[in-house]
Amino acid sequence: MKRFSKLVCLLAAASMFVGCGQKQEQQQAQVQQTADQEYQWDFAKKNGDIDALKEECDEKGEVITIEYETPAYAINDLKGVDETLTKTMTVYLPYGYDENGQYNVLYLLHGTRGETDPAMETIWLEGWSATRNILDNMIKEGMCEPTIVVCPTYYSEMEGYEMTEDDAKALSEKLNDEMIYADKAEDGGEVDNAQNIWPVYFGQELRNNIIPTAESQLATYAGHDVSEENLIATRDHRAFAGLSRGSMTVARSGMTDNADLFAYFGMYSGAWQKPEAFEKAMTEDFADYEIKFWYNGNGAGDFALENHKDFCEKVLSDIPDKFTDGQNYAFVKLRDGAHMFASWQADLYNSLLVFFK
Repeated sequence: MKRFSKLVCLLAAASMFVGCGQKQEQQQAQVQQTADQEYQWDFAKKNGDIDALKEECDEKGEVITIEYETPAYAINDLKGVDETLTKTMTVYLPYGYDENGQYNVLYLLHGTRGETDPAMETIWLEGWSATRNILDNMIKEGMCEPTIVVCPTYYSEMEGYEMTEDDAKALSEKLNDEMIYADKAEDGGEVDNAQNIWPVYFGQELRNNIIPTAESQLATYAGHDVSEENLIATRDHRAFAGLSRGSMTVARSGMTDNADLFAYFGMYSGAWQKPEAFEKAMTEDFADYEIKFWYNGNGAGDFALENHKDFCEKVLSDIPDKFTDGQNYAFVKLRDGAHMFASWQADLYNSLLVFFK
Protein backbone atom coordinates (compact mmCIF):
# COMPACT_ATOMS: atom_id res chain seq x y z
CA MET A 1 0.00 0.00 0.00
CA LYS A 2 1.25 3.47 -0.78
CA ARG A 3 0.79 6.77 1.01
CA PHE A 4 -1.49 5.59 3.79
CA SER A 5 -3.05 8.52 5.64
CA LYS A 6 -2.47 8.87 9.34
CA LEU A 7 -5.70 8.50 11.23
CA VAL A 8 -5.04 10.63 14.35
CA CYS A 9 -2.84 10.16 17.31
CA LEU A 10 -2.23 6.77 18.85
CA LEU A 11 -4.87 5.03 20.93
CA ALA A 12 -4.67 5.29 24.69
CA ALA A 13 -2.87 2.61 26.69
CA ALA A 14 -4.98 -0.35 27.72
CA SER A 15 -6.97 0.06 30.91
CA MET A 16 -8.21 -2.65 33.27
CA PHE A 17 -11.65 -3.29 34.66
CA VAL A 18 -11.96 -2.90 38.40
CA GLY A 19 -12.52 -6.30 39.97
CA CYS A 20 -10.95 -9.00 42.03
CA GLY A 21 -7.17 -8.99 42.04
CA GLN A 22 -6.78 -12.38 40.37
CA LYS A 23 -9.05 -11.51 37.44
CA GLN A 24 -7.29 -8.18 36.98
CA GLU A 25 -3.89 -9.90 36.89
CA GLN A 26 -5.17 -12.40 34.31
CA GLN A 27 -6.47 -9.59 32.09
CA GLN A 28 -3.18 -7.72 32.34
CA ALA A 29 -1.19 -10.83 31.45
CA GLN A 30 -3.43 -11.37 28.44
CA VAL A 31 -2.85 -7.82 27.20
CA GLN A 32 0.92 -8.06 27.65
CA GLN A 33 1.01 -11.23 25.54
CA THR A 34 -0.87 -9.69 22.63
CA ALA A 35 2.01 -9.19 20.19
CA ASP A 36 4.48 -11.84 21.41
CA GLN A 37 2.35 -14.82 22.35
CA GLU A 38 3.45 -18.34 21.49
CA TYR A 39 0.50 -20.20 20.03
CA GLN A 40 -0.61 -23.80 19.65
CA TRP A 41 -0.91 -23.35 15.89
CA ASP A 42 2.10 -23.55 13.56
CA PHE A 43 1.85 -19.93 12.48
CA ALA A 44 4.36 -18.44 10.07
CA LYS A 45 6.64 -16.10 12.04
CA LYS A 46 8.60 -14.80 9.05
CA ASN A 47 7.63 -14.02 5.48
CA GLY A 48 9.86 -16.79 4.18
CA ASP A 49 8.27 -19.51 6.29
CA ILE A 50 5.71 -20.17 3.56
CA ASP A 51 8.00 -19.96 0.52
CA ALA A 52 7.55 -23.66 -0.26
CA LEU A 53 3.80 -23.14 -0.53
CA LYS A 54 4.32 -20.54 -3.25
CA GLU A 55 5.57 -23.21 -5.66
CA GLU A 56 3.17 -24.35 -8.36
CA CYS A 57 0.83 -27.12 -7.28
CA ASP A 58 -0.38 -29.98 -9.48
CA GLU A 59 -3.89 -29.63 -8.05
CA LYS A 60 -4.89 -26.16 -9.18
CA GLY A 61 -8.00 -24.26 -8.31
CA GLU A 62 -9.83 -22.09 -10.81
CA VAL A 63 -10.23 -18.31 -10.85
CA ILE A 64 -13.47 -16.87 -12.20
CA THR A 65 -15.16 -13.46 -12.31
CA ILE A 66 -18.66 -12.62 -11.08
CA GLU A 67 -20.43 -9.41 -12.09
CA TYR A 68 -23.00 -7.62 -9.96
CA GLU A 69 -24.83 -4.33 -9.59
CA THR A 70 -24.76 -2.17 -6.48
CA PRO A 71 -25.89 1.25 -5.36
CA ALA A 72 -22.99 3.69 -5.07
CA TYR A 73 -23.51 3.93 -1.32
CA ALA A 74 -20.77 6.44 -0.48
CA ILE A 75 -21.41 8.66 -3.48
CA ASN A 76 -25.17 8.61 -2.98
CA ASP A 77 -24.90 9.59 0.67
CA LEU A 78 -22.20 12.24 0.37
CA LYS A 79 -23.25 13.75 -2.96
CA GLY A 80 -27.01 13.48 -2.54
CA VAL A 81 -27.61 11.42 -5.67
CA ASP A 82 -29.05 8.00 -6.53
CA GLU A 83 -26.51 6.16 -8.68
CA THR A 84 -25.97 2.47 -9.42
CA LEU A 85 -22.84 0.88 -10.85
CA THR A 86 -21.73 -2.47 -12.20
CA LYS A 87 -18.75 -4.10 -10.51
CA THR A 88 -16.92 -7.43 -10.53
CA MET A 89 -15.39 -9.74 -7.94
CA THR A 90 -12.63 -12.25 -8.55
CA VAL A 91 -13.27 -15.70 -7.11
CA TYR A 92 -11.02 -18.68 -6.34
CA LEU A 93 -12.69 -22.09 -6.60
CA PRO A 94 -10.70 -24.92 -5.00
CA TYR A 95 -9.42 -27.91 -6.96
CA GLY A 96 -12.21 -30.38 -7.59
CA TYR A 97 -14.89 -27.80 -6.97
CA ASP A 98 -18.32 -29.47 -6.99
CA GLU A 99 -21.29 -27.28 -7.88
CA ASN A 100 -23.45 -29.54 -5.73
CA GLY A 101 -21.14 -29.37 -2.72
CA GLN A 102 -20.90 -27.05 0.28
CA TYR A 103 -17.82 -24.87 0.80
CA ASN A 104 -16.72 -22.38 3.39
CA VAL A 105 -16.14 -18.95 1.90
CA LEU A 106 -13.57 -16.27 2.71
CA TYR A 107 -14.20 -12.70 1.56
CA LEU A 108 -10.74 -11.19 1.09
CA LEU A 109 -9.98 -7.48 0.63
CA HIS A 110 -7.07 -5.49 -0.78
CA GLY A 111 -5.61 -2.22 0.56
CA THR A 112 -5.10 1.24 -0.92
CA ARG A 113 -4.61 1.28 -4.68
CA GLY A 114 -1.15 2.30 -5.86
CA GLU A 115 -0.40 4.17 -9.07
CA THR A 116 0.66 1.00 -10.95
CA ASP A 117 -1.75 -1.49 -9.37
CA PRO A 118 -4.22 -3.46 -11.49
CA ALA A 119 -7.95 -3.57 -10.73
CA MET A 120 -8.01 -4.10 -6.98
CA GLU A 121 -10.48 -6.97 -7.06
CA THR A 122 -7.83 -8.91 -9.02
CA ILE A 123 -4.76 -8.13 -6.95
CA TRP A 124 -4.85 -11.04 -4.49
CA LEU A 125 -5.48 -13.76 -7.06
CA GLU A 126 -3.92 -12.34 -10.21
CA GLY A 127 -1.60 -9.49 -9.29
CA TRP A 128 -0.04 -11.60 -6.50
CA SER A 129 -0.43 -14.89 -8.35
CA ALA A 130 1.50 -16.86 -5.71
CA THR A 131 -1.62 -16.53 -3.55
CA ARG A 132 -3.30 -19.14 -5.73
CA ASN A 133 -0.37 -21.51 -5.21
CA ILE A 134 -0.58 -21.01 -1.44
CA LEU A 135 -4.27 -21.87 -1.49
CA ASP A 136 -3.75 -24.86 -3.79
CA ASN A 137 -0.92 -26.30 -1.68
CA MET A 138 -2.62 -25.70 1.67
CA ILE A 139 -5.75 -27.49 0.46
CA LYS A 140 -3.79 -30.37 -1.08
CA GLU A 141 -1.75 -30.88 2.10
CA GLY A 142 -4.82 -30.76 4.30
CA MET A 143 -3.72 -27.59 6.08
CA CYS A 144 -7.13 -26.03 5.52
CA GLU A 145 -10.52 -27.04 4.21
CA PRO A 146 -11.26 -26.55 0.50
CA THR A 147 -12.39 -22.94 0.59
CA ILE A 148 -13.91 -20.49 -1.86
CA VAL A 149 -12.15 -17.11 -1.78
CA VAL A 150 -14.10 -14.07 -2.98
CA CYS A 151 -12.13 -10.89 -3.71
CA PRO A 152 -14.27 -7.79 -4.22
CA THR A 153 -13.14 -4.16 -4.08
CA TYR A 154 -14.33 -1.48 -1.70
CA TYR A 155 -13.77 1.18 -4.38
CA SER A 156 -17.05 2.34 -5.93
CA GLU A 157 -15.87 5.31 -7.94
CA MET A 158 -17.90 6.97 -10.68
CA GLU A 159 -16.95 9.61 -13.21
CA GLY A 160 -18.17 13.03 -12.17
CA TYR A 161 -18.24 12.21 -8.44
CA GLU A 162 -14.72 12.59 -7.10
CA MET A 163 -14.28 11.97 -3.39
CA THR A 164 -12.43 14.92 -1.84
CA GLU A 165 -10.71 15.93 1.38
CA ASP A 166 -13.78 18.06 2.12
CA ASP A 167 -15.99 14.97 1.83
CA ALA A 168 -13.77 13.11 4.26
CA LYS A 169 -13.81 16.01 6.70
CA ALA A 170 -17.59 16.30 6.52
CA LEU A 171 -17.98 12.55 7.11
CA SER A 172 -15.56 12.70 10.03
CA GLU A 173 -17.59 15.48 11.62
CA LYS A 174 -20.92 13.79 10.87
CA LEU A 175 -19.84 10.56 12.56
CA ASN A 176 -17.70 12.25 15.22
CA ASP A 177 -14.90 9.97 14.04
CA GLU A 178 -11.46 11.57 14.07
CA MET A 179 -9.91 8.55 12.36
CA ILE A 180 -11.45 9.45 9.02
CA TYR A 181 -9.71 12.81 8.70
CA ALA A 182 -6.15 13.66 9.79
CA ASP A 183 -3.59 16.38 9.10
CA LYS A 184 -0.50 14.14 8.86
CA ALA A 185 0.32 10.91 7.10
CA GLU A 186 1.34 8.00 9.30
CA ASP A 187 3.78 6.58 6.76
CA GLY A 188 5.39 9.93 5.93
CA GLY A 189 3.65 10.21 2.56
CA GLU A 190 0.95 12.56 1.38
CA VAL A 191 -2.32 12.83 3.25
CA ASP A 192 -5.22 11.27 1.35
CA ASN A 193 -8.18 11.30 3.71
CA ALA A 194 -10.65 10.69 0.90
CA GLN A 195 -9.44 7.09 0.85
CA ASN A 196 -10.91 6.62 4.32
CA ILE A 197 -14.44 7.10 3.04
CA TRP A 198 -14.72 3.69 1.36
CA PRO A 199 -14.18 1.52 4.49
CA VAL A 200 -17.09 3.30 6.19
CA TYR A 201 -19.66 2.46 3.50
CA PHE A 202 -18.47 -0.91 2.20
CA GLY A 203 -20.47 -2.89 4.75
CA GLN A 204 -23.74 -2.01 3.02
CA GLU A 205 -22.51 -3.29 -0.33
CA LEU A 206 -21.03 -6.39 1.30
CA ARG A 207 -24.29 -7.28 3.02
CA ASN A 208 -26.82 -6.26 0.40
CA ASN A 209 -25.05 -6.97 -2.89
CA ILE A 210 -21.77 -8.90 -2.72
CA ILE A 211 -22.67 -11.79 -0.43
CA PRO A 212 -26.14 -12.35 -1.93
CA THR A 213 -24.76 -12.32 -5.49
CA ALA A 214 -21.81 -14.60 -4.71
CA GLU A 215 -23.70 -17.12 -2.62
CA SER A 216 -26.69 -17.31 -4.92
CA GLN A 217 -24.30 -18.63 -7.58
CA LEU A 218 -21.62 -20.51 -5.64
CA ALA A 219 -21.77 -23.81 -3.73
CA THR A 220 -21.65 -22.48 -0.16
CA TYR A 221 -23.39 -23.59 3.02
CA ALA A 222 -26.10 -21.05 2.25
CA GLY A 223 -27.34 -23.47 -0.41
CA HIS A 224 -28.20 -20.60 -2.79
CA ASP A 225 -30.70 -19.27 -0.24
CA VAL A 226 -29.49 -15.71 0.31
CA SER A 227 -32.25 -14.49 2.55
CA GLU A 228 -30.88 -12.53 5.48
CA GLU A 229 -32.21 -15.15 7.89
CA ASN A 230 -30.31 -17.94 6.15
CA LEU A 231 -27.11 -15.93 5.73
CA ILE A 232 -27.11 -15.29 9.47
CA ALA A 233 -27.81 -18.97 10.15
CA THR A 234 -24.77 -20.00 8.06
CA ARG A 235 -22.31 -17.41 9.46
CA ASP A 236 -20.07 -20.17 10.89
CA HIS A 237 -19.04 -20.94 7.31
CA ARG A 238 -18.10 -17.39 6.36
CA ALA A 239 -14.95 -15.30 7.02
CA PHE A 240 -13.86 -11.75 6.20
CA ALA A 241 -10.24 -10.58 6.03
CA GLY A 242 -8.30 -7.67 4.57
CA LEU A 243 -4.99 -5.85 4.52
CA SER A 244 -4.10 -2.26 5.42
CA ARG A 245 -7.14 -0.14 4.54
CA GLY A 246 -8.83 -3.44 3.88
CA SER A 247 -8.05 -4.28 7.51
CA MET A 248 -9.64 -0.98 8.49
CA THR A 249 -12.65 -2.08 6.44
CA VAL A 250 -12.83 -5.43 8.26
CA ALA A 251 -12.80 -3.61 11.62
CA ARG A 252 -15.58 -1.26 10.50
CA SER A 253 -17.71 -2.83 7.78
CA GLY A 254 -17.12 -6.33 9.08
CA MET A 255 -16.83 -6.65 12.83
CA THR A 256 -18.63 -3.41 13.73
CA ASP A 257 -21.40 -3.54 11.10
CA ASN A 258 -21.89 -7.18 10.04
CA ALA A 259 -20.73 -9.56 12.75
CA ASP A 260 -24.00 -11.46 12.39
CA LEU A 261 -22.91 -12.63 8.94
CA PHE A 262 -19.35 -13.76 9.75
CA ALA A 263 -17.84 -15.92 12.49
CA TYR A 264 -14.20 -15.46 11.46
CA PHE A 265 -12.20 -12.29 10.86
CA GLY A 266 -8.66 -11.47 9.78
CA MET A 267 -7.03 -8.06 10.10
CA TYR A 268 -3.62 -7.61 8.47
CA SER A 269 -1.63 -4.40 9.11
CA GLY A 270 -3.81 -1.96 10.97
CA ALA A 271 -7.14 -1.23 12.64
CA TRP A 272 -8.05 2.48 12.44
CA GLN A 273 -11.37 2.06 14.15
CA LYS A 274 -12.67 3.70 17.31
CA PRO A 275 -12.47 1.11 20.12
CA GLU A 276 -15.71 2.41 21.62
CA ALA A 277 -17.70 1.72 18.43
CA PHE A 278 -16.07 -1.67 18.00
CA GLU A 279 -16.71 -2.70 21.60
CA LYS A 280 -20.34 -1.56 21.47
CA ALA A 281 -20.87 -3.75 18.42
CA MET A 282 -19.28 -6.73 20.13
CA THR A 283 -21.07 -6.37 23.47
CA GLU A 284 -24.43 -4.88 22.47
CA ASP A 285 -25.33 -4.97 18.77
CA PHE A 286 -23.89 -8.47 18.17
CA ALA A 287 -23.61 -9.72 21.73
CA ASP A 288 -25.37 -12.97 20.87
CA TYR A 289 -23.00 -13.82 18.02
CA GLU A 290 -19.85 -15.69 18.92
CA ILE A 291 -16.66 -14.69 17.13
CA LYS A 292 -15.08 -18.06 16.44
CA PHE A 293 -11.68 -16.51 15.65
CA TRP A 294 -10.22 -13.03 15.26
CA TYR A 295 -6.77 -13.23 13.68
CA ASN A 296 -4.50 -10.17 13.68
CA GLY A 297 -1.22 -10.00 11.79
CA ASN A 298 1.39 -7.29 11.51
CA GLY A 299 5.11 -6.94 10.93
CA ALA A 300 8.00 -5.80 13.09
CA GLY A 301 8.87 -3.24 10.39
CA ASP A 302 5.30 -2.19 9.54
CA PHE A 303 4.35 1.44 10.19
CA ALA A 304 0.85 0.19 11.12
CA LEU A 305 2.06 -2.06 13.96
CA GLU A 306 1.64 0.38 16.82
CA ASN A 307 -1.83 1.48 15.78
CA HIS A 308 -2.94 -2.11 15.38
CA LYS A 309 -1.37 -3.39 18.59
CA ASP A 310 -2.74 -0.53 20.71
CA PHE A 311 -6.25 -1.11 19.37
CA CYS A 312 -6.16 -4.83 20.08
CA GLU A 313 -4.70 -4.40 23.55
CA LYS A 314 -7.45 -1.98 24.51
CA VAL A 315 -10.18 -4.26 23.16
CA LEU A 316 -8.80 -7.30 25.00
CA SER A 317 -8.58 -5.27 28.19
CA ASP A 318 -12.06 -3.77 27.91
CA ILE A 319 -14.04 -6.85 26.81
CA PRO A 320 -12.09 -9.92 28.01
CA ASP A 321 -15.21 -12.09 27.95
CA LYS A 322 -15.48 -11.73 24.17
CA PHE A 323 -11.91 -12.61 23.16
CA THR A 324 -9.33 -14.90 24.76
CA ASP A 325 -5.79 -14.84 23.45
CA GLY A 326 -4.84 -18.30 22.23
CA GLN A 327 -8.45 -19.50 21.98
CA ASN A 328 -10.46 -17.30 19.62
CA TYR A 329 -7.88 -14.55 19.17
CA ALA A 330 -4.29 -14.23 18.01
CA PHE A 331 -1.88 -11.39 17.25
CA VAL A 332 1.13 -12.50 15.21
CA LYS A 333 4.05 -10.13 14.70
CA LEU A 334 6.10 -11.31 11.72
CA ARG A 335 9.76 -10.88 12.59
CA ASP A 336 10.72 -9.62 9.12
CA GLY A 337 7.26 -8.33 8.28
CA ALA A 338 6.49 -4.95 6.76
CA HIS A 339 3.68 -3.24 4.84
CA MET A 340 4.12 -5.61 1.90
CA PHE A 341 2.33 -8.41 0.09
CA ALA A 342 4.73 -11.15 1.28
CA SER A 343 3.68 -10.39 4.85
CA TRP A 344 -0.01 -10.35 3.97
CA GLN A 345 0.31 -13.71 2.23
CA ALA A 346 1.86 -15.09 5.44
CA ASP A 347 -1.10 -13.65 7.34
CA LEU A 348 -3.49 -15.31 4.93
CA TYR A 349 -1.73 -18.62 5.54
CA ASN A 350 -1.97 -18.11 9.30
CA SER A 351 -5.65 -17.23 9.07
CA LEU A 352 -6.49 -20.38 7.16
CA LEU A 353 -4.85 -22.47 9.88
CA VAL A 354 -7.53 -21.31 12.33
CA PHE A 355 -10.55 -20.42 10.20
CA PHE A 356 -13.38 -22.94 9.88
CA LYS A 357 -11.93 -25.30 12.51
